[in-house]
This record gives sequence, structure tokens and C-alpha cells, in this order.
Amino acid sequence: MINKGNLKNAISALSEDHNNAVSHVFKDAELKNEGSLANTVFTLKDNYADTNVIARGSSLILNNFKPEYKATALRLLEEAGATCVARTNLDEFGLGGSGEYSAFGLIKNPLNSDYLVGGSSSGAAATFNKNIAFAMGSDTGDSVRKPASNIGVVGFKPSYGAISRYGLFAFASSLDTVAFFTHNVQDTIEVSQVLFKQDLKHDLTSVDLSFDKVDVKIAKPQKVAYLDCFDKLDESVKEAYQQFLEKLTNDGIELIKIQIEEKLLNSIDVVYKVIAFSEASSNLANLVGTEFGERIEGNSWEDTYSLTRSKGLGKMVQSRLILGSYFLKQENQIKYFVKAKKMRRYLSEYFTNIHRSADIFIYPASNMSAPKFNETYPKSYMDFILTNANLTGNPSLTLKLGKDKNNMPFNLAIDGELYHDTKMLSHALYVEKMLGEDNE
Repeated sequence: MINKGNLKNAISALSEDHNNAVSHVFKDAELKNEGSLANTVFTLKDNYADTNVIARGSSLILNNFKPEYKATALRLLEEAGATCVARTNLDEFGLGGSGEYSAFGLIKNPLNSDYLVGGSSSGAAATFNKNIAFAMGSDTGDSVRKPASNIGVVGFKPSYGAISRYGLFAFASSLDTVAFFTHNVQDTIEVSQVLFKQDLKHDLTSVDLSFDKVDVKIAKPQKVAYLDCFDKLDESVKEAYQQFLEKLTNDGIELIKIQIEEKLLNSIDVVYKVIAFSEASSNLANLVGTEFGERIEGNSWEDTYSLTRSKGLGKMVQSRLILGSYFLKQENQIKYFVKAKKMRRYLSEYFTNIHRSADIFIYPASNMSAPKFNETYPKSYMDFILTNANLTGNPSLTLKLGKDKNNMPFNLAIDGELYHDTKMLSHALYVEKMLGEDNE
């Protein structure tokens, strides 16, 4: 039975948020008694369309935007009896990865305000507690799974196309994925059973992975591939990771060590940025104050467009759109965009071979727990390792692995083969049990 949350307590807490995490609270929300998610309470990232509220994507340029349609994911949840209690802020249009880039203020880690919460789904993570059954976010790079690690809960990104993206504001269309936070893996399964519905009418990338009538049960994997990344890990993460691998060995599971190809793994971030920024520059090109965006009039249409975007879009978004436009210039496309797509295909083949060699592929979600504000840390491929699942499209989940000396949590990542979401989730139930701690 899914954790249902507490609507009254959620409304009270969210209404008193001082962490810039909440965009809107539905103070008149009521529970529903019917459906597989009856009486559950959830929050929704403010980059999903809804007909009864301003949807800003945490950007000043959409201060006046009220959609005339409802996102498919939101509709499915409501039809299943779930109640949306609030909309949560994010890094503007999802284009940041730390919680520092909402137009409405910095979002801090709810466990310790000296730390980042991480991910563009920062508001969803910062407000996720026992009053909330699940929190809807989106994951284009690692924007649900990384903040889930930073607060020690489950974050799930399904296979690309498993959940309709209709009504999710487009950032990078080939990477964007509906994703969410839950308190444990079983709750992830129950929410997925509702959301995994093909929607070709609205989303041509939608695939049929429906399993609403399938009982996904705990299953012990026979082979587990793991990343040999110990030299990049903080001591707490290294120790917890090693201990878990020993548990798997002691339970008779065959471990397959994946040797590090550092140059290849370092390319993940570059490939992601070229593709994501390029697609964003195209997807957000309509924000000029004509059909979308709060217009600032100039002396000409060029001046109006420039003023509207300069005033309405944050500096971080502007810089990424400028880079994306540069990558897409005719003389640069072969040099940057086309080369990035070729490298993406190579990375996809590399990780697909790993997935086919084992039942699941595991690695720490990061080299450390949540970073502190205004502190510098050694950089490595472990800072963006989760992004591999967005480039390949395969399902990926993170769940609590341990805590560091400062009592800050960190997660383990579990990746599965593309479109084998139920298999991955069944093995995630096993991993969760082996870790021996309820996720929250």
C-alpha cells in the first residue's frame, strides 16, 4: 500500500515555505476516495501544463501564461485518485542542475541549508516529506535522481517514452523524461503503473510499456555489473559501496566489474551539453512575446524580441541558448552538433552492451553527498555519471546507500536495459531489501 501523505499537514507546511521551493499551493484541494492512488497527495513541478493555474516554469517570461490544456501525466494521476497539493519551483525551464537558478530565489537542501539540493527538480525535492506521497519532477540530465541522492529518497527516471511528455515544457526533446520522487521502490512501482500509458495522440515518442495489471515482485538478479570507480569516491561513499558489493557476493550474485574508460565517461557531459543546449535553443525560440512570453515593447520587432528575452530570461538560460544557437549555426553543425550525435550513438552502444551483460548495472549516484554552497570540489565523470541514462534512454533509479560523517545521505544508482523497466524495478526491490534500510 502506497504512502498516502497528509493533505492538511501538506497544505500547512507548503503555505509556510521559506525556501523559495513552492510556486503555488492548492489550499482548497480535496482528497478523492476512488482509484488506485485514492487519498494520495502529490506535488507537481511547475513545468507541467494545467488549466487552472499560471504555469511559469520558474521563469519571469511566463508570468502571464495560463495553459489551455492539461499534461497527460497530471490527468492520469488525477484520474487514479491522486490529489495535487502544490506546484514546485525549479531551475528556470529545467536548464540548471543545482537549485540556484529559479527566477524566484535559491532553493536549499531541506536537511541542511548549508548544502545544495541539486537538480532542476529542486523545489520538488526540497518539499518532499512524509506529508507528500510522491513528487513529480522531470529528468533531462539527472534532475530527479541527483536531488533524490542529496536528500536520501528514491528518484526514478523511466525509459524514454514510457510516460507521455505531453504538457511537459520542452527543454531537450530527445532527453526530457517525466520522473518522480517516492519514499520507497514499491511506491515507485504503484505510481508507474498509473503513468505508463501509451499516448501516441499527443506524443509520437510514446511507447507501450503498460503494466497496470502486472504484479511486479522482488527478484534477485543473477548478474550485476558495477562501475570500478573507487578512486573517485569520497571515503564514506567508497566504504558503503564496497560493503554493498560484498553483500551481493555473499548472496551468491555474480559481479561483473566494468573497467573505467575515463576519456569515454568524461565525454558524457560534453555530448549532453551540446545536444541539450541545441535542442533548448530550438524549443524555447517561441518565447519572444508574440504567442508566448510577457512582451516588452521595443521600437521594432527585433527590439521587442530582444527586450522580452533579455528581461524575461535569466542569465543562465540566456547563456545556454546562445551556446545552443552557436552549435546549430550552419558552419558549426558538423563540428559540434552532428559530432555530438555520433558520440551519443557510441555511448549508447557502450552502455547497452553493459546492460546486456548483466541484469542490472550499479554505481554510486555521485562521488559524494550534496555539495556545500560556494565551495569547490575535485571534478570527475562521477559528477555527471547519471546523465548516461538520458543519452541512452534506459530506465534509471537511485535509492539511499548511506550517510557521510556530516549525516548527509547519498544514493546508489540502478540502471536497467532500455524498455525493461519492470525487470529493473523488481531487482530494485531486492537491492532495497539488501541495503537493509527503509528509504526514509
